[in-house]
Amino acid sequence: MLSDEKQRELYDNYGHAGIDPNSGMGGGGGNPFGGGGPGGGFNFNDGSFHFNSSQGSAGGMDPEDLFDAFFGGGRQRQRGPRRGADLQMSVGLTFRDAVFGATKELNLRYQVQDRSTGKVEVKSREVEVKVPPGVNDGINLRLAGQGAEGDTGAPKGDLIVTCVVEEDEFFHRDGADVHVEIPISVTQAILGGTVDVETLTGIVEMKVPKGCQPESKMMMRGKGIVYLNRPQQKGNQIVHLKLQIPNSITQRQETLLREFDKEAMESGKGISGRLAKAAGSAFESLFGGCASKDDASKKEGDGSDTKESATDSKVDEEGGGEKKRQAQ
Repeated sequence: MLSDEKQRELYDNYGHAGIDPNSGMGGGGGNPFGGGGPGGGFNFNDGSFHFNSSQGSAGGMDPEDLFDAFFGGGRQRQRGPRRGADLQMSVGLTFRDAVFGATKELNLRYQVQDRSTGKVEVKSREVEVKVPPGVNDGINLRLAGQGAEGDTGAPKGDLIVTCVVEEDEFFHRDGADVHVEIPISVTQAILGGTVDVETLTGIVEMKVPKGCQPESKMMMRGKGIVYLNRPQQKGNQIVHLKLQIPNSITQRQETLLREFDKEAMESGKGISGRLAKAAGSAFESLFGGCASKDDASKKEGDGSDTKESATDSKVDEEGGGEKKRQAQ
């Protein structure tokens, strides 16, 4: 086959079917798609689709018309001036830019090719984009008519701007809601009180209820971010209360806490029974072991613990024998 120029040409143009006598081509002598040779018909030789016509453009069939004839004419050909291409770029926004909206200036650079000459031209211009309140990271904004130029008499394309929003150190966003963490003391958690909470529009005083448990959450309605498609509505701000345990306390604070713990145990409102033996007192659960024992060992023999010992003895005497056994 390779030594015969005609056979090799048929193989190059039509593959194995061009030289196979059983392919219906008469031993490789014809073109099943018409054209009869390299001057006409289809050519799949390089893996792509080509159409060649030996009759010239005047008498030949347009490849796109042939495509329509095969597939029912469902594809519409674009005639006349061609619209400009769409362009895409990103814009960096701070957290507050995304929450409240902002106006940004973009330096747009792109290439345009002249279809008649094939010449490529680089163009540059400034584009103003108005970012609406409530956008989130990854949102695309479409600026109609701000894309590349089209053919003469055709409109420009559009500019697609992708928002890239920075994270905030204090506010954590979840859709239109924002989450914040506010520390509270042990006393505030037990007795209740008020704390200052920073919101998107300023500092607000929030009431903490009595007996607030660790990891409690409180909702401030309407203090979140405006909905992008519903500008009259806002999300909520969720406040996560974080119980703040001091690393060290004074001797006076320890005495008061131990008295509080003892009172809770005696009133039946504290941890008691086997659970208490396993977990220790509420005080030790929060603050660890007894700090006064360490202090007593350091101060042993200097008389500085006389007052504390006297106080303990007085409490034992007033409490009777049962309290003495508990103290021992």
